[in-house]
Formats: sequence, C-alpha cells, structure tokens
Amino acid sequence: MILTFLGADHEVTGSCHYLQVGDKKAVVDCGMEQGKDIYVNQELPVPAGDIDYIFLTHAHIDHSGLIPLMVKKGFKGQIFATKATCELCNIRYPRDSAHIQEFEAQWKNRKAKRAGREEYVPIYNTEDAAAACELMIPVDYNQVVKVCDEFQIKFVDAGHLLGSSSIEMKVTE
Repeated sequence: MILTFLGADHEVTGSCHYLQVGDKKAVVDCGMEQGKDIYVNQELPVPAGDIDYIFLTHAHIDHSGLIPLMVKKGFKGQIFATKATCELCNIRYPRDSAHIQEFEAQWKNRKAKRAGREEYVPIYNTEDAAAACELMIPVDYNQVVKVCDEFQIKFVDAGHLLGSSSIEMKVTE
C-alpha cells in the first residue's frame, strides 16, 4: 500500500490524498487551493488517466474543485460520494465553478489582448465539469460498498455540510 499526502496537510485548503493498493489507484478528495497559496500542493504521482477511483468527502471547492481538471487530464474512473454531495457537485461544477473559470478567462484575455500577452486558458470548462458529474456514484450514509477487491468504503456523516462525510476504508492487498 502507498499513501501519499498531496494537499491540505500544512493548511486547510486543497485536500488531496493518493492511495494505491495493489494495482488500484485512488484519490481521496481533489481540492482546489483557496486564498494565499502558502504551501504548494504536490502533483499526483501518476497521470490522472491512471487513477481508478475518487472518493469525495464533500462538495466544498477545497475538497472537490479539481475533479473537473482530473477529467480534462484523462480521468475516466468512478467518483464515489454521498447522494447529497453528488447533487451539490452537479450544481457547483458546471453552473458555478466552470462558469467562473470561463468568465475569468474571458476577462483576463481582454486585458491580455490589449497588452499583447498570451491567451489565458481556464483550468477546465463547462464540458469537463459536466463530464465529471457523469462519473459520480451516489452512496447512502453507512452503506458498505465493495468498490473492487482492494477497496471497501463506507461514508459516515461528518455534520459539516449537507452530504459531508468521513470515509471508512478497508483495503486488501
């Protein structure tokens, strides 16, 4: 088993943890940094397309905000989260987060064009965000899910936000 702490270990935002058991690779949360970036999060140790699963604790952007970027970079696996988290992400990703990314790119590009600078490309767009939502698997609280031979998960209410959870994991090597 390999467990790598990639983000939110020195600060609150940008939560991301990589877990490999046998040949299965998973990420617990995939959050966007917010505010002043004091500590730079590490890159994933493998390409996004090699990740099999994302286990998401809740819909706050600092835990879920880079999932559409994972899709843009080739992630095609399954995203497990509570039902409410899936529903909130269906609202947040395409209609909120991706919209902000695209709007900010338009604004920066108007200024860049006048200044003769290169075009700014958003980190992901509405299509990436919608594709991320299609990969979500809603799970009830306290439901034990055998994801594969290596991973068994259970979401337990964390009381932080609608749908938020701690994840109990049993891994088998």
